[in-house]
Amino acid sequence: MSAIFRRAYTTKTLIPPNVAAATRLSGSAKDGQISQLVSFYKKLPKGTVEAPKPSGPWGHYKARYIDGDNASVTPLIHLIFGVFAIGYTIDYHFHLSKLFGLVKNSAKEINELFFAEHHKNVEHH
Repeated sequence: MSAIFRRAYTTKTLIPPNVAAATRLSGSAKDGQISQLVSFYKKLPKGTVEAPKPSGPWGHYKARYIDGDNASVTPLIHLIFGVFAIGYTIDYHFHLSKLFGLVKNSAKEINELFFAEHHKNVEHH
């Protein structure tokens, strides 16, 4: 079992063949395949690859604040502010809009609404 496992997962498949040695040993039947293989390897780019330019809003944000030497705490501050803004929006929608909508009404109605919602089951002293 271990011999089969070692044979199946060797690094031979990751290393490209030695094209020069194969051309000396091959016969005329394999010359077409070898020439295709040689042309494939000649077409591969040589050297280092340039870093891709960021695209889209997230790519620009990541390049500006997160990647490389530009890494900072700013994304954490943005996240905290975003959570606060979303929480305040939800709170305003479900609770504060009712109170601010009653500004035209009397103070007694505002107090009744506020204390009716928050102190329904609490005994007042």
